[in-house]
Amino acid sequence: MRKSVFSLLCSAGFFAIASSTMSKSPTLPLFAESLGLHSSEIGLVAAASTITGIIVNLVTGTFSDLYGRKKLLVASGVFFATAPFMYLFVNDSLGLTFVRVYHGIATATFMPVSLATVADMYVEDRGEKIGLFSSATLLGRLLAPTAAGLLIAFKGFSEAYFICGIIGVFTLILLTIMPQPKRKVSNKETTLKGKREKKLNFRDVILNTQLLLLGLINATIYFSMQGLETFLPLYLEKFSVETWKIGVLFTVQLLVITVSKPYMGKLSDELGRTKLIIAGMILMSMVLPFFSISTNYYSVLIVISIFALTVSLTTASLTPLASEIVPTGSYGTAIGVLETIKDFGQALGPIATGVILATSSFTKVFLAMAVLTILITLLFTLYTYKKLRANNSFYLVI
Repeated sequence: MRKSVFSLLCSAGFFAIASSTMSKSPTLPLFAESLGLHSSEIGLVAAASTITGIIVNLVTGTFSDLYGRKKLLVASGVFFATAPFMYLFVNDSLGLTFVRVYHGIATATFMPVSLATVADMYVEDRGEKIGLFSSATLLGRLLAPTAAGLLIAFKGFSEAYFICGIIGVFTLILLTIMPQPKRKVSNKETTLKGKREKKLNFRDVILNTQLLLLGLINATIYFSMQGLETFLPLYLEKFSVETWKIGVLFTVQLLVITVSKPYMGKLSDELGRTKLIIAGMILMSMVLPFFSISTNYYSVLIVISIFALTVSLTTASLTPLASEIVPTGSYGTAIGVLETIKDFGQALGPIATGVILATSSFTKVFLAMAVLTILITLLFTLYTYKKLRANNSFYLVI
């Protein structure tokens, strides 16, 4: 039963994120340009789904705690199944923005609720299972741009969005036939937290200091990732790197994360979450400055591959730990908080990076990312140390 739910959820995750990614990469900017939108309008349209996520992640995560995971997962499937077909009727910036907001609800509902579902079902190997689920969604994200590019090149935008819709319908079918997920609570969790089935007050969850710090770490990681994705291609122009090679660079980054994340999750199950988060962030802060001293394509390829490993090492522990510091019935809310703060970082990354670049250099950009990473790491480490001292037990913080 549990294996069946997990397999269907991973399959749905693959198709859901593949459909969502195909609709925007590289489809969205090219489609928007074909409608006559200016670059400033394209930027706002692209940001619409991220802004939606900031609002919706927490709401849907909390609703799944109150009304059940399955209902919210099926609801996300409805959005995945209907949103792509709406692009076929768009002819201006307002219409495209509306569709992007509507489509953004799909991912913002699916991700926190599906992660909470995996956390419900697994305890001892939670990190590994969340890592496997994340890799399934990342595989969809990895393959989608190539599929969308081929469809646009040989058919057109209508055909590309139609295929996105068909994949979305298949996602809805998988989520509908998936059995009702069942929650598992271990003796360790019950002993550690007391009456785990009792929900915390909503305010207590969203103001949990440790959870907010985990959110800041997540936001910092995606701040750097989105900043690199936006401006690293411009940095590589100095070395006359061909465009297709730049695409390969980010494909390799995503592939490294996809392959390594389940292993990093399993490592966190065995060694503990907190120590791996701190180690991953320290390593990340050490790797980022190396972008500025990389003087050719291949050195950047090596650096971004190592950077991807530090991302995998850190993020594989974040969601499992977020679910372990709140009562069982509040996983959705906790993961919603994590995803909401992450979206803030993801949205701010290109903006802040662009401001620094406009007034300084690429070296300062990479250095600023490293400094931000180490500052947030120090903040989290200090909190962890104080919690250790207060409880007189390292076990309670890992």
